[in-house]
Amino acid sequence: MRASKECPFCPGNEEMTPRALAVYRDDGVFADGETRIRGWWARCIPNMYPAVVQSPAAPTPEWVAVPARGGHEVIIESPDHESSPATFDYETAIRMISVYADRYRYHVEHGSSYVSIFKNWGREAGASLSHTHTQLIALPLVPPLVMREISSISSMPACPYCAIAERESSSERLIFREGEWVCIAPFYSQTPYEMWILPFKHISNLLELNDSMLVGLGRALKEALRRLSALLNDPPYNYMLFQMGSNYHLNIRIQPAITRIAGFEKNTGIYINPVPPEQAASELRSVS
Repeated sequence: MRASKECPFCPGNEEMTPRALAVYRDDGVFADGETRIRGWWARCIPNMYPAVVQSPAAPTPEWVAVPARGGHEVIIESPDHESSPATFDYETAIRMISVYADRYRYHVEHGSSYVSIFKNWGREAGASLSHTHTQLIALPLVPPLVMREISSISSMPACPYCAIAERESSSERLIFREGEWVCIAPFYSQTPYEMWILPFKHISNLLELNDSMLVGLGRALKEALRRLSALLNDPPYNYMLFQMGSNYHLNIRIQPAITRIAGFEKNTGIYINPVPPEQAASELRSVS
């Protein structure tokens, strides 16, 4: 295992961060007490610059606003300073998904309306530290983007994600299948080499996964990122988990940050992608 004396996310440097909200070790899950717990394989800490907090200040009276109440934490998925999900072994990738599910459960049970789980890899994608980590923001509301999507889905006779998973599993946009999961280059890819990971089964969130599906998702996410890293020389990327309590279809979207969102995209909401998804899928399929 590789560590850095300067990195606050590395083992041995636990005093550089706030006390952990959850520490995952082989002998159980703990919260830091008076001393920092060592010997962990994953660690969740409060974000030093939170977007939301447990007890926000009241909004200014002249504005109609929702207080920024919630939770913002960092999930350190591995003690190894030089690893990433693209280089994780399968056990580490599966453990990472189990931590996502555990922290998602915690915030849902504590009243959050939406739990955003996302990873920024590389400075161009928004990562301020190179040690692999994921962010979780628990919100008191459902984001407008997700609300619009749910509204559109509710007007349809059947789940569109179920149809996408089934149809694309035999299309030229298929990248690979992993058990009960499919990885595709979506027809409407906003970025070059964008990938989606979808379950064939209609699953709304991580808490509905059985053990087999959780293992499959860990393997699928690791494999997708391994191929992306091999093809594009470890590019910066973001991945985002989209999930809800019910009436939704869990999906993970991976977007490499290799082009810039510029004026046209911001002005129209229409994205110019120079790499057709069929070409992207073909290149990603060819990665051995």
